[in-house]
Amino acid sequence: MPARVRIAAAAVVALGALAGLVVLVVRIRAGESGTAHLSFASTNPASAPFGEFSEAHVAVGSTCLRVLVASTPSEREQGLRGVTVFGPYAGMLFVNPGDTSAHYTMAGTPTPLDITFFAEDGRPLDDQHMTPCPDGTDATCPEYASRARYRYALERPTGSGPVSGALGACAA
Repeated sequence: MPARVRIAAAAVVALGALAGLVVLVVRIRAGESGTAHLSFASTNPASAPFGEFSEAHVAVGSTCLRVLVASTPSEREQGLRGVTVFGPYAGMLFVNPGDTSAHYTMAGTPTPLDITFFAEDGRPLDDQHMTPCPDGTDATCPEYASRARYRYALERPTGSGPVSGALGACAA
């Protein structure tokens, strides 16, 4: 099979995978409880140097933010490690497939961040200030966690201002 055909087939598969991810993020499914879930505006591929992530506009209270979206296990693990400049983004939204008690570290992260944890319905649950640990590892850096199980976590550069209000879709 010619190289052009293989490349075209790979591109079609990649676009299909991206479309599936978009559907997954846009329709963040409710857990087995069948309770309400959040719907965000559609996601798009993020701009360089964040090409492995998608981006979305989300509301926190009455403020609409342009954020990077980490919705796969590898994206959530990578997070904002190594990031010093956020470009056009106000932060990163971590989207979990169900409620979790996962902890965060600042391993490899040179920028101080604030994290806010949100329930499945968008209610803020907890927030913390996270201190950089650029030379550490997940095993050696402090862990940060919500006091309650959460569905979403929003990381923003420290000093971005307080997070006030529920997480949801931006008004049209």
